[in-house]
Amino acid sequence: MDRRRTRCPQPPRRRTNRASARSRARRHPPEPRSMARLPEQLGSVRLVRQIGSGRNCQVWEGRDGVEERAVAVKVVAPQRADDPRERALLQHECRVGRTLDHEAVIRIDRFAVDEGLPHVVMEYYPHPNLKKLLTAGREGLEWVAQPIALQVALALDHVHARGWVHRDVKPDNVLAAPDGRAKLIDLAIAARARGFLGRLFGGAPPKGTPSYMSPEQIRGRPLDARSDIYSLGCVLFELIAGRPPFTASTTNDLLNRHVAAAIPAVEASNRHATSAASDLIRRMLAKRPEDRPRTMQAVAAELRGIRLFDHVPHREMPSLSR
Repeated sequence: MDRRRTRCPQPPRRRTNRASARSRARRHPPEPRSMARLPEQLGSVRLVRQIGSGRNCQVWEGRDGVEERAVAVKVVAPQRADDPRERALLQHECRVGRTLDHEAVIRIDRFAVDEGLPHVVMEYYPHPNLKKLLTAGREGLEWVAQPIALQVALALDHVHARGWVHRDVKPDNVLAAPDGRAKLIDLAIAARARGFLGRLFGGAPPKGTPSYMSPEQIRGRPLDARSDIYSLGCVLFELIAGRPPFTASTTNDLLNRHVAAAIPAVEASNRHATSAASDLIRRMLAKRPEDRPRTMQAVAAELRGIRLFDHVPHREMPSLSR
């Protein structure tokens, strides 16, 4: 008798739910969190369209409440929503903004967390930033460069009067209307004068944007209003020349140029620049803070009394409060 065991035929094995789920996951992988979309509503604000973005945040136009008031919403990007540092920066921006009240500074309404997303609700100003206008070309900007620069100076004078240093003055952080009306934005890294934000930044190196950082900011030294004066000098140079005063192929070289390189003559990049504008920029870009104008109020006073371009007639400058 053949005692060899025979294997009974088995019915086809059915896939388990787990196997099916794995198969579906391979065919339809989950959307990466970095690509996750925001909800249509954050608290009382209905999000309408995205109007800006950065590495860690997005900016949206929204409609707030039953009255559908137009607002801007700066919200931490979904992939960074759990980062306590990003939340702290937005909370700080709100705290700083609530101490300010000036028509050339964007008005901050509130900080909130909805759907797990920290965000700040603020005034909506439907105009592009100055960097976008410069990138598109300087045509037409020459006629409004002076009122834009003056309003930013007056806005910063108000910021300084309330005890803050902005620390990130650059064209990206100035919204400009076609008629030259401007708004200063982005107070996320503003610091108390003399540079104390140790609790927030945990002893990290000073923040800023390399193309516009003052030498003392680069060196990590205490800051006061004169650091913002240097940064505004860089912006004023770019408004006239179409580029920042210093450029380099690497960040280290760029920072070293701010610290040690001779100040370029703005008239070499634009023959219509006036000698008065060149002199003001040269003093604003002095390497030593004590060689710059002492206050932003002094800068504003000079901007009222000079022309930036020899072919642009002097115009009535806006009279904004401090």
